[in-house]
Amino acid sequence: MLLFSESSRVPKVRKPKRARNPRVEAMRLLGKWTTLAQGHIVFGGAGCSCGVPAPGLGVQDLEEQILDYLRGKYAAAKSPASVAALLRAIAAQPAGGGAGESLALLTDLERTLESFDELHRVR
Repeated sequence: MLLFSESSRVPKVRKPKRARNPRVEAMRLLGKWTTLAQGHIVFGGAGCSCGVPAPGLGVQDLEEQILDYLRGKYAAAKSPASVAALLRAIAAQPAGGGAGESLALLTDLERTLESFDELHRVR
């Protein structure tokens, strides 16, 4: 027994994507940065710099290179002295203030952090 005809189907409602909030994204990346900064990077997969001799360095050793890259592209990255300070400054911005540039910066930074995490994590 058919209760509904084909024409009586309710169309599926699509929810609009929630707009990204740079303040929330900055806090999320601050957590990721903090986690990564507590570790180290091992090159060549030949061991771990915390015990077995191998070429390794801390993520913090690369922080200046990350900041130089971001400073070359984004005005918001010109003054903070660290990645953590940059992320805190973005998180403290008033709602809507420079959201477009902040989101672009955060997208670039997230790709960089994900690359470090995936390619150089000690397993």
